[in-house]
Amino acid sequence: MYQAILGAKKSIYWELYIFVDDEAGRPFFDVLEQKASSGVDVKLLIDSLGSFWLSRKRVDSLKKAGVDVRFFSESKNFYRGWWHRLWSRTHRKILVIDEQVGFIGGVNIAKEMKDWLDIQVRLTGKVVHSLLRAFAKSYIICGGDKRQVRRLLKYRFRILHDEAELVLDEPREHVSFTQRRHIEALTKARERVILFSPYYFPGAKFLYALWCAKRRRVRVDLLVPFRSDIRILTYVTYAWFALLENKYNVKIHLTRNMMHAKGVVVDDEWAMVGSSNLESTGFYDNYEANIKLKNPEFVKKLKLRLDEWIKSAVDFDEARWQKRGKLHKFKEWLALKLYKLWHGKH
Repeated sequence: MYQAILGAKKSIYWELYIFVDDEAGRPFFDVLEQKASSGVDVKLLIDSLGSFWLSRKRVDSLKKAGVDVRFFSESKNFYRGWWHRLWSRTHRKILVIDEQVGFIGGVNIAKEMKDWLDIQVRLTGKVVHSLLRAFAKSYIICGGDKRQVRRLLKYRFRILHDEAELVLDEPREHVSFTQRRHIEALTKARERVILFSPYYFPGAKFLYALWCAKRRRVRVDLLVPFRSDIRILTYVTYAWFALLENKYNVKIHLTRNMMHAKGVVVDDEWAMVGSSNLESTGFYDNYEANIKLKNPEFVKKLKLRLDEWIKSAVDFDEARWQKRGKLHKFKEWLALKLYKLWHGKH
């Protein structure tokens, strides 16, 4: 991404959740300022909560250089209620260079994440037009002038053809297009599904799809970190382990390092990578962006990478798990209760 930004001639449009001016972020901020000063159209959308630690001094420096910096907040959507507006974030990670090259995936910019396992996909072709429209919609939500991105709105949201589809989610009560793709993966796969996410909390529809996969003897691998960066979600994930392996025959693999990649691979047919975690916040509360690809070379390459991670991970051992202490079980119970309280019926 840095090399692509460095080579930008016309425009840089970037939307992401965490962008901090530490040792990892500083080179990016420096080059964005250089590009804006040289006449490149630089628009930067950052989530106000995720990038809370971005300094005011750096923001002022960006604006002085000509960077159009905007912080995401749903403050204008009063119909959603103050609680939903407070916790609905832009969790998308979209970067488009010169309206020709796009990047999408799970990668934020902060030094604490430098050793994380993550995936970002580089895109070219018509699907980049969909990224541009998605960015333009977010830009307007952030208070940007619609006239500056009007030409980007002419593109359709989704490119539906043989190889690529942009799967976007916005905060909704009952609909998640990303969850639909996961359910499609589990209900239509013939041999194997690989699910990967740093956080995991399945809803009723998701569990039913897992049960359907088990009935058809489809192998389901779930790749999650042994310890995620959010402790409460770590224990929420732990609470599902025994049930998933016993009732749904899911093979659980625990990465030794923090894994932040999110997505699914279905047989050798298609794969989806993006920003949506396998839990209610990712499905219903946030603005998310994922790319579904049927390109055989891409699917093969991604599958090989995930199998490498699975091989180096620790497989879930139910016998050892049943021997965990009472304090550990209490933490799981408490985390699950708090999570359910947070998300209600989801």
